[in-house]
Amino acid sequence: MAWWVIPAMVASTAVTVMGIQQQKKNLRANDAWRKYENELNFNYEKQKRLTEEKKRLSLARATSGASGAQMFTGSSLLVAQADIEEFETDMWYLEKGLWTKTQAQDAELAGEIANANFAIGQSLFSTAASVGTYQQNQKLLNSKGVVT
Repeated sequence: MAWWVIPAMVASTAVTVMGIQQQKKNLRANDAWRKYENELNFNYEKQKRLTEEKKRLSLARATSGASGAQMFTGSSLLVAQADIEEFETDMWYLEKGLWTKTQAQDAELAGEIANANFAIGQSLFSTAASVGTYQQNQKLLNSKGVVT
């Protein structure tokens, strides 16, 4: 019996498991980076929309003032309130977009890690089966008088 075969199988499996563990670390690091990038993009978009809304509201007030209408009475106030509510709704959806994107990424990461864990289990099971088969074959050969 070649004494080195079983240790070689175990060593090969250990290297495979270590490689998969490193892949899992990389998946987590990539996920953290994507979340950071999403957060940056969200904050950029939010700031851009806030600036645009501020300019739009200032222009609306200036236009209203130039026309001689009073801003704080009647329909002008209702229109401004409706615009602000619409803007707040847009901002809420922007924030929920970030949340849903994060949740989707979390689910994707969980699936990728589950696949990696499955691959580890599969590798360990395969090695155990290979070692068992190798030992059975060696016993069979020895019982027939074949020297290995």
